[in-house]
Amino acid sequence: MSTNYIDGFVAAVPTANRDVYKKHAEDAAVVFKEYGALKLVECWGDDVPEGKLTSFPMAVKR
Repeated sequence: MSTNYIDGFVAAVPTANRDVYKKHAEDAAVVFKEYGALKLVECWGDDVPEGKLTSFPMAVKR
């Protein structure tokens, strides 16, 4: 029987640092794959809505 794991990470990155983050993610992907990751997906939340009581933008004090 095989076991599958899915890990997720959320990071608050200012838009001005997008290219720096992308380079870091590419470098990290190499290491993750060395340790067995089969696939990595990067996403950029450019349409994350503002919440009224709580939301990701409020949580990271954007």
